[in-house]
Amino acid sequence: MLNERLKAALDSASALPPEVQDKVAAQIESAVRNALWDAQLNDPQYDDVIRELIAAAEQEEPLPFPKPEGWTEADDEDDAK
Repeated sequence: MLNERLKAALDSASALPPEVQDKVAAQIESAVRNALWDAQLNDPQYDDVIRELIAAAEQEEPLPFPKPEGWTEADDEDDAK
């Protein structure tokens, strides 16, 4: 069930050209995925799993940041300035 604000927003979007509606739909889908992800991360039943993932990640050796092709030690020195 949609609330009134979302219904109004979708009604407004229906006046847009189809290609713009597709972009709006993609943004809504992304927002829904993010909201579901946030809800899961904030659900206390997942606290132990999240703590385990964090502990495992903290034990891993970090990967070096990839450098562009042709990068030289001189570039590193310039970057440090």
